Amino acid sequence: MSKERGFSLVEVLVGLLILTIVITTTIVMFTERHRRLRQANETILAYQALSNEVEIWRRIDFAQLDGQPPTFQSDTSILQPLKPFNAAVKVDTPRADIKNVTFTVRWNKGQREAHLSILRADTGGKGLW
Repeated sequence: MSKERGFSLVEVLVGLLILTIVITTTIVMFTERHRRLRQANETILAYQALSNEVEIWRRIDFAQLDGQPPTFQSDTSILQPLKPFNAAVKVDTPRADIKNVTFTVRWNKGQREAHLSILRADTGGKGLW
């Protein structure tokens, strides 16, 4: 019997199976990485818009907070990549001298949400003081 060189059919099939597993795992890994990167970018945009809005609302006189519309007053063009999105403001008064202002951005059909709250206290001053 002469010596044959090369791989048997079983060895080739096992090699192809291993290669298929490696390629499939790599594709899944890159897809998951892309999804998480997109979510991180969306979250950064949402919190940037929230912090912009907080800066406007913290300059409003304490007595005028309840009379403000429950929508963002800042430019929300930074949120355009999240369209359709919903941006809302809620003012709660747990005590007469304290108001909790909560800012919320919802996107991805309401599945994703970012919110930020500030606590305003009546110090008797105007503006920031």
